[in-house]
Amino acid sequence: RLTRIGEERRNAHDGSTVSPATVNRALATLRLIFNYLELRCPIKKGMFFKEEGQMRVVSAKEELAYLREASQPLRDIATIILQTGMRPEEVFRMEVRHLDFDRRTIFNPFGKTKTAKRLIPMTQDIYELLKVRVARNESPWVFYSPAGAGRKAHFEKHIGSVRKAHDAAVARAGIADAFRLYDLRHTYATRAAEAGVDVLTLAALLGHKTVQMTMRYVHPTDAHKVEAAKKLEMYNAQAVMKLAQETSRVATISATVN
Repeated sequence: RLTRIGEERRNAHDGSTVSPATVNRALATLRLIFNYLELRCPIKKGMFFKEEGQMRVVSAKEELAYLREASQPLRDIATIILQTGMRPEEVFRMEVRHLDFDRRTIFNPFGKTKTAKRLIPMTQDIYELLKVRVARNESPWVFYSPAGAGRKAHFEKHIGSVRKAHDAAVARAGIADAFRLYDLRHTYATRAAEAGVDVLTLAALLGHKTVQMTMRYVHPTDAHKVEAAKKLEMYNAQAVMKLAQETSRVATISATVN
């Protein structure tokens, strides 16, 4: 475990090393194997590394520079993640038949949990982007892989990775603090939370199983708290006003009947 955490990440080319989370997943898998074989497990609870949340939020300036340098289909994939919060693999596996342009929704039919299987609303930009892609695409996949020999094989697989294109775009954009494609999902979630999207709605949009997972993106400032108090104050005032109007209307009707 100590050797592994000091190793350089495969294909990273930026000097970064394997994360504690990666080592912990390997230890957990190994522990399951020992338990399955009914052998004494050498892995103890104290062997797991402490995991710190790795969340990189991309700034608006970085986003513009990155998308300007991104080649296709990376640019469209990144735009979809930024505007819907979908996981990269969910975008890679997007099927044309799961796009509803009348209702402007994307259906994601797979995932580790029931909440991952969800309807995702399209923004205007995503609606237009997908319309163009589908119009010129004969594949059942929105993002098909060019791998394979012959026309039929050309369309049989969805795209599996854009890692090289992503790393190249980050480098060309001159972004010193490199980010992962997955960080665009973090960016969407953080921006949505800052825009005032409530945590339950945000959890549903992201396909999170628990609200606790979503809470990582919600960081209410003092200004947000003041705004929340104002909203509650306005709600209460409107409720009292509505009740007063209804009471007055009943009194008027009673007088007329008499």
